[in-house]
Amino acid sequence: MPNATSDSDEAILECAREYACLVAAFPCAHRDFKQSFCVQMEDFLEQGDQLTRLVKRKRQRRLAGDILGSVIARRKINRTISTFEAEAIRRYYATPSISRLATLSGDELSGLADLTEGWAQDKHLDRRSMIELLGWSDGMRSLVDVVGLDYMPPPSPVGSKPPLFKFLATRMRRR
Repeated sequence: MPNATSDSDEAILECAREYACLVAAFPCAHRDFKQSFCVQMEDFLEQGDQLTRLVKRKRQRRLAGDILGSVIARRKINRTISTFEAEAIRRYYATPSISRLATLSGDELSGLADLTEGWAQDKHLDRRSMIELLGWSDGMRSLVDVVGLDYMPPPSPVGSKPPLFKFLATRMRRR
């Protein structure tokens, strides 16, 4: 597993890069090696998820008591947020989620990043929600920067329901 001694996204993004390389090579792999590829892809997704949890825990430590409580409980913050606090909240939410690569293409991730950034502009949102959406957008864009707009996820298992973000990306494309 790549090293995650800091709260940097580098180790997560390295897992994403290696996962995307395996996904791209999978269709060309000899059938005797396809099962091995699947196991390796699952391993990279699991490693990326572990790294994401680790980095998010480290980023939580930078949040003040009432801010931390609001972020964890996803509650409105009822006071002025300093620039430092806003950036710490955004970084927390911007932690890339490699598991999105299992179902979303690079183009879909980019579109969802634009969508969540647009939602963040809604005047009815509280500060924490606005910062959360901007962070999500940053996290999705960092994945796209690594895997590229042309990235295509492996096919979903037959009969599986799409996750919410896939549903949103599909609906967004139809408009």
